[in-house]
Amino acid sequence: MSCRAELPVVLERWRRFRRALKAEDQPAMDVAIAALEKNGPTTFGNLDDPLEAAVLAVLLELAREAERRGALA
Repeated sequence: MSCRAELPVVLERWRRFRRALKAEDQPAMDVAIAALEKNGPTTFGNLDDPLEAAVLAVLLELAREAERRGALA
């Protein structure tokens, strides 16, 4: 069973958390939220644990970005 229905709940929690951050930390959280929005539907559709799905969605995007920048070999 997937946790796809949990994605909007997690995104809303992350958005509330973002608002509580200091202004200088909010852009980094924006990156994490954007990564979850982009990759969340896939990971949430294939995993049972919402936390695992959210973390993997963000890590996937960060790894892609590092690869594009040549940071990963």
